[in-house]
Amino acid sequence: MPDRQEVLRSLYGAYRLAFLDSSGMTHFNLSVDGFWRSFFAAVLVAPGFAILVAQKLIGRPDPLDLGWAALVQTLAYGLSWAAFPLAALFLTQLLGLSRNYVPLIVALNWAAVLQVGVFLAAMVLGVVIPGVLNGLILLIITVGILFYQWFVTRTALQTTGGIALLLVLVELVLNTAINLSADRLM
Repeated sequence: MPDRQEVLRSLYGAYRLAFLDSSGMTHFNLSVDGFWRSFFAAVLVAPGFAILVAQKLIGRPDPLDLGWAALVQTLAYGLSWAAFPLAALFLTQLLGLSRNYVPLIVALNWAAVLQVGVFLAAMVLGVVIPGVLNGLILLIITVGILFYQWFVTRTALQTTGGIALLLVLVELVLNTAINLSADRLM
């Protein structure tokens, strides 16, 4: 588990990357220990994820077994934190970028904290702003987050925009498949 200083430095690094400042990478612990400790971001993201899932489930018209839903969503959450790092391990080796695998995962893990914060802000805006305008704002935020992931990926891997785009799309497909599967199980 990272200490408070490492968490704050890492979140600051993710914040700097959000402003397209590649020096944000210097704030991460890019060692193998830092790699494993970066998964602590999942603990920080979990409450926000739970709120977003609860908001999604509230709108369901059919009855729901809360115990089953909690189990399915917990397993999906854990799987979503493991799926892309495993896929990226293979892809970075295939693309000759394995030397930057650890920085990629560290940066993306800490960036997830900011991303969930933005989605929570969008959810609050959705309560205040009705209908079509809310949908437009959510679309803009989603595109912005995908651009942020692209920038983080390109910066961490020190690669081309096209390869970064490929990896962002792989992560998007994996997370979408996991979420859709979880939704079907409930």
